[in-house]
Amino acid sequence: MGEVPTSVRAARAELAARSVRALEQRLEGQHMPSRPAWTCKACDPNTPWPCQPARERLIEAYGENRISLSMYLASLLTAALVEMPKTPPAELHERFVAWTR
Repeated sequence: MGEVPTSVRAARAELAARSVRALEQRLEGQHMPSRPAWTCKACDPNTPWPCQPARERLIEAYGENRISLSMYLASLLTAALVEMPKTPPAELHERFVAWTR
């Protein structure tokens, strides 16, 4: 398949950065991720983010629109994949996106 063009890679990185910046508003500053490990700042230091309270707040923010929630979390997944290269992508997908079904 080959290398992803730089412009596509840059666009994905920008989308992920915007999504991360939007977290403060969506979570009202509570249960924010500690990066690059993506653990919850409010819960036990080893609690993977999104923790249960963060998930509940995100569900409240998106209401019935689970597709938009999934797409938003997929953009955060993109950032997490870059910041946690040793974590299997399938594990991160379960953590970030799969629970929204």
